[in-house]
Amino acid sequence: MKRSLFIILMVLALAGVVAASILRNDGGKQKGVKVYAEEVTRRDVTQVVKASGQVDPRVKVELSAHVVARIERLYVEEGDDVVAGEPVVELEREAFEAAWERANAQHKIALSQVRQAEIDLKNADLKRRRYLRLAEEGIESRERLEMAQLEYDSAALRLEQAQEEVRRTLADVEKARDDLEKVIIYAPVSGRVIELNAEAGEVVVSGTMNNPASVIATIADLSEILVEVEVDETEIVYLRPGQRARVVVDALPEEVYHGRVVEIGSSGTKDPRQGDVTFFKVKLLLDEPGERLRPGMSARAEIEVATHRDTLVVPIQAVVYRPPVDAGVEAGPEAAAEEADEVQVVFAVVDGRAEQRPVEVGIADATHIEILAGVDEGTLVVTGPYRTLRDLEHGDAVRVDRPRAAEKDGEGNDG
Repeated sequence: MKRSLFIILMVLALAGVVAASILRNDGGKQKGVKVYAEEVTRRDVTQVVKASGQVDPRVKVELSAHVVARIERLYVEEGDDVVAGEPVVELEREAFEAAWERANAQHKIALSQVRQAEIDLKNADLKRRRYLRLAEEGIESRERLEMAQLEYDSAALRLEQAQEEVRRTLADVEKARDDLEKVIIYAPVSGRVIELNAEAGEVVVSGTMNNPASVIATIADLSEILVEVEVDETEIVYLRPGQRARVVVDALPEEVYHGRVVEIGSSGTKDPRQGDVTFFKVKLLLDEPGERLRPGMSARAEIEVATHRDTLVVPIQAVVYRPPVDAGVEAGPEAAAEEADEVQVVFAVVDGRAEQRPVEVGIADATHIEILAGVDEGTLVVTGPYRTLRDLEHGDAVRVDRPRAAEKDGEGNDG
């Protein structure tokens, strides 16, 4: 019995030794922190500036009345297409016809007064000449001559006043005729009525009052469509006229529109909802807007500001900031604290360890960043996971693992 128990204990002890050896060997194989890695490759990189805004016609005209009057007739409805020169609105004309007739009558009176003043001046001149001759012959006194001269001067002044009245009444006639002609408001451009703010019977005010309420209708040429976006002040410096852009409209997410930069604002504005951030207005002209876009639709744009072909790249998350290390010697906490500036680096995987390498970067797109110097094509660099890469140091032991899809998709959102 004792012999059997001894044998069992020996077997168990031997099994424990074997198990420990296996675990040690397995632990050695698993030594190092798990990382994801990708090789430095070549591809095209396009840097974009993202901005949001809204759809707007390139040509948009607001129609206002030239005079204060009641609307007698509307020739269009919102959504109608019109041709330049077609009537859009007609105002009541009775008051303007009466004003034109009254101005004409006043002008005719002024003309008759001029004719009478011319006759009076001619008679006064004849009388003045006669008294001048008689005074020279000594027949009439100088006093009579001075009276004749005074009458002549008065007649000349009355003629000048009558002529001025003719000019004034003629201006009244022209204004009354102009008001009467503008009783009908015509479409200044061909396009679509995108806004109609009045109905028949309403009284409209003159558009010269700079009052938004004076706008009766808005006509837009929908053959040329702009997308007006707001670009952050830190990115406006990259923009130039002619740069290409991709546009997606929120109401039509399945459609991708293409266009180009046609106008860049020269002065910025601040959005009170976003603190002290300054934005600049940028206008994009769409190549083929189609028929589905409507003014005021919200849109998002990606403006291509630079493209580099067949250049070295790594995933964006592979580039991190670290204090420099000297000749591959690991920078400990004290050395890191002494370094005032951090540099951009990647961690190359060399013989199972992370080797910190400073890099010079260029432009970037949504997923990759250009490497100008620091690593060569084919170098294996650490790309994640985020938590691991955040704490990774030069010289750390690593083992490369393939990321699970869910982990890879969620890396950018981690932390």
